[in-house]
Amino acid sequence: MNTRILYITASLLFAGLFTLLFLPKYKKAEQLVSAAPAAGGKVIEQATPFRPDEYFRYVIGTFTGDFARTAAGLAMRNKLAPLDSLDLGVKLARENNFYGLSGYYLFWKARRSGKAEDYYLAAVDFVRAANSGEKDRDAQALATEWTMGESCADSAIRIQPDNIAARNVKAVVLSEYRIQPMEAVALLRENEKRDSTNIETHYIYLSLLKKAGELDKAIRRCEKLISLQPQNPEFLYEMSGLYGMKGDSLNARVFLDLAVKVQRNAGLGIK
Repeated sequence: MNTRILYITASLLFAGLFTLLFLPKYKKAEQLVSAAPAAGGKVIEQATPFRPDEYFRYVIGTFTGDFARTAAGLAMRNKLAPLDSLDLGVKLARENNFYGLSGYYLFWKARRSGKAEDYYLAAVDFVRAANSGEKDRDAQALATEWTMGESCADSAIRIQPDNIAARNVKAVVLSEYRIQPMEAVALLRENEKRDSTNIETHYIYLSLLKKAGELDKAIRRCEKLISLQPQNPEFLYEMSGLYGMKGDSLNARVFLDLAVKVQRNAGLGIK
C-alpha cells in the first residue's frame, strides 16, 4: 500500500512539475503572435503556427520511458497539439518504440475518422506494447494495453465485420490475455472460412496448436503455410522445429536444410 501511495504521489508531482516547467512554452502555441509591418507603418499581430514536430521531438528527447509517455499524454489531454498532428505523433512514438503511446494516438485518430483501419492499427500497437517483453512492467499498464487493444479490435469489427486482420488481433487477445484458447480457435476457424489464404490466421492458429502441444495438428497447419508461401524460409524453419519437438530428427534435418537452401537462394544472409 505504501509503495502504491508513493507511486501515485510521484506521478502527481511529475505532472505538476511538467506543467509548471515545460508546458508554458507550448500552452499558448496557437495564440503566440509575431509583429509584422503593414502599409502605413502600422504593426499587425500575426499568429505563429503550432509546430507539432518540434513539440513531439522536445517531449521524447527530454524524457524517456514512462516519463515520455506521460508527458505526451498530458499534451494530448490538454489539447496542446492539433488533431491533424496525430500521424506525426504515431510516427515519432513508433520510432522510439513507444507503442502504447502510438496506440493512443491512433485511437484518438480513429475516434475522429470513424474508420475501421484506424481502430485496427491502434489495436495492433496496443497488443504490440503489451507483448513488448519488457520486464517488471506495471500490471495495471499491461492490463490497460490489452483491454484497449481488444476494444479497438472490437470497434474495427463492428464497423467492418469481414476485417480479418482485426479479427486476428481479437484472437490473439482471447488467447494471450483472456486465456480463452477455445474461443480464439473458434474465431480463427471463422476467419479461415472467410479467407482460407490468410497467412496471419494460419500462423496464429499454428502458434496456439504448438502451445497446446498438438504437434501433429501444428504440422498440418504449417503445411498449409508452406503451400501458400513455399519460398518463405520462416515456415520451413518452423516445420523443422516442430519435427524436432516430436523427436523426428530426420524430418527436422530435411526441413532445416531446405530452409537454409531457400534462404541462401533468396540472398538473405546465409552462406
